[in-house]
Amino acid sequence: MSDLATQAESLYKEGDYEAVVKMMSTAIEEDRQADYFYWRGMALIELDETTDAFGDMSKAVQLEKRNARYLVGRGRAFYMKGDTKNALSDWKRAIKLDPNNADAYAERGEYFSSHNQVEKALADFDKALELDDTLGEAYYGRGIIYSDKDEYEASVADYNKALELLGDDADVYTSRGASRFYLDDWQGAKEDFSKALELDEENVRAMNNRAVVEFCLEEYEEARADYEAALEFLPTERLLLGGMAVTLHAIDENDERAVEAWRGLIQLDPGYKDAQYAGQELLWPEPLVNEADKIIAKL
Repeated sequence: MSDLATQAESLYKEGDYEAVVKMMSTAIEEDRQADYFYWRGMALIELDETTDAFGDMSKAVQLEKRNARYLVGRGRAFYMKGDTKNALSDWKRAIKLDPNNADAYAERGEYFSSHNQVEKALADFDKALELDDTLGEAYYGRGIIYSDKDEYEASVADYNKALELLGDDADVYTSRGASRFYLDDWQGAKEDFSKALELDEENVRAMNNRAVVEFCLEEYEEARADYEAALEFLPTERLLLGGMAVTLHAIDENDERAVEAWRGLIQLDPGYKDAQYAGQELLWPEPLVNEADKIIAKL
C-alpha cells in the first residue's frame, strides 16, 4: 500500500472521512490506483454517499479483480444499495480468495444477523474473531446474537469487549443495558442507558429502556420524565404511550389520563384489553404488566 493510501487509512480510522475523500480525489487525478478508489469508497460509505461509493468500489475491483479486501468493500456498497444477493456473492468470493479475511466473515455475519439467521450469523462472527480479535463491530454483532439467544452473560462480555475496542458508543451501551436488565442488574442497566443518552440525547430506545428500569425501581417521576422526552420524538409510538399510561397510574391511581391513554391503545388494538397480551406486545417486565392490569380493571 502506498504512503498516500496509508495516510488515508489513518484518517479513515480517525473518522475524518471528508479528508479521506479530498486526499484520494487529488491522488486519483494523478494516479488511478485501486487503493485510492477503495479508500475513497470506504469514506463515501461512511458519509452515506451510496452511489459514488459503489462506483469507487467497483472501480477498485475492476483494477484488481482478485483482491479480497476490495470485494469486501464492494459487498458493503452493494448492501447499502439494497442488493443483498450481490453483496453476499462478493463476500463469498472474498472468502474463497482469502479464507483468512476476517472482515468478509464479519460483514456477512451482519447480514445474517439482520435477517434473523442467528446460527449462521454466530458462526461468521466466531470465525471473524478467531481470525482477528480486534474487530469491535464483530464483538458487538455477536453480543446482539447472544442477547437474541437469551445468553445475556455472554452478550455483556462481548459488549464489554466492543466498548474496549470501539470506545464510547451509544448503541453498545444501550444494548449492554438491555442485557444487564435481563440479568437483574437494574442499576447497571440504568447507568448504561444514561451513558448512552449522554452520548446521544436523541436516543429514544435508551430513553424508553431507562424509563422501564426506573419504573421497576419505583422511580416513577424519573420514568415519566423519560417517557415525556421520548414522546417528543415519537408521539404516536404505542410502546411509549403505554409506558406513560402505566407510569401516570403508578404515580396517581386517580389520574384519568392513564385510563384515557389506555382506551386510545385499545382503539388501535383491541388486544390491549388484556394486560398479558399488551405485555407480550410491548416486551414489558412484570411490574408494568401488573400496573396495566390495574388500569384495565377500571375500563
